[in-house]
Amino acid sequence: CTQTCTHNSAHIMLRSAPSPCLHVRQSAAFRVSAVPHMQHCSKPPLNVCAPAPGTVQQTTSVHVERREVLGLGLGLFLFSLVPPALATDDQRISTVFVAGSSGNTGRRIVQQLRAQGYAVRAGVRDLAKARKQALYAGDEGVVLVSGDVLLKPGPLQEAIGGAQAVICATGYTGFNPGGFAQVDEVGSKNLVDAAKAKGVVKFVFVSSLLTNARANGQAENPNYKFLNLFGGVLDHKLVAEQYLRASGLNYTIVRPGGLSEEPPSVVGNLIARPEDTLFGLDTDPGRQVSRDTVAAVCVAALSQSSADNEVVEIVASPSAPEVDPSQWFPKA
Repeated sequence: CTQTCTHNSAHIMLRSAPSPCLHVRQSAAFRVSAVPHMQHCSKPPLNVCAPAPGTVQQTTSVHVERREVLGLGLGLFLFSLVPPALATDDQRISTVFVAGSSGNTGRRIVQQLRAQGYAVRAGVRDLAKARKQALYAGDEGVVLVSGDVLLKPGPLQEAIGGAQAVICATGYTGFNPGGFAQVDEVGSKNLVDAAKAKGVVKFVFVSSLLTNARANGQAENPNYKFLNLFGGVLDHKLVAEQYLRASGLNYTIVRPGGLSEEPPSVVGNLIARPEDTLFGLDTDPGRQVSRDTVAAVCVAALSQSSADNEVVEIVASPSAPEVDPSQWFPKA
């Protein structure tokens, strides 16, 4: 209990309590309107400092309007409902680990994270090469770290460091068909394990359209057959998706269409759909999407509660209307 009491003036004694209740009792030195209980509370009520025994106090009559006291009570009640320092995801997340940050999509993700004020731990497979190329040089908000997803979870945990969120933008780009199984499946699962061990609050995974084509009657879809021709990359991405969804982490899986190096002003505005609704067909509202748009969706997933534990499929079209980020993660 904390109280202040000064003679020749009237002061309210305030008590900090976990329950959102406010009591005021009338005293000869301080007149206020009675306020009913907002919630049952067994704690002693707030009181008005009374004169010390044997002393004479010069009283000052103060009148507090009922609406003012009620307003204070309501404010205390509402404040008690907010978890300490965790009002939104955006407040919880200040640093993001980006796997694949030297890639075409990863670089855009890092740039957009920095534009929105996030600190970034930029994971790269070849740290020496990235430093030689002066990747992100001059930006004190970006820390280059060794983030090869084929490393065991221990080193990956060190790479994640104090980041509260992870964005995975990795993908195999070589010519060895076995590389897709290693990077897109095993590597992604390694990163999920490391993120879970570190207790991150968000994991965003960049996947692809048509990963679940077989289950949706699209096994003969020419786009699926072409993309999956070398190394079964879509099948391996699907296994990684399923592993993430079963991990218990708060996830967002982003499935883009064909990735374009062109800006959104050329490719068009975002079209977002729930999972298993876009298949790269001529009848779809779009087939390509700018890498810049993919990066924007990944960054938005960190602060949009509608993105929690969701899969979003994205394409773009010049004829599509511009959509507010709050509408980027539609429910099925």
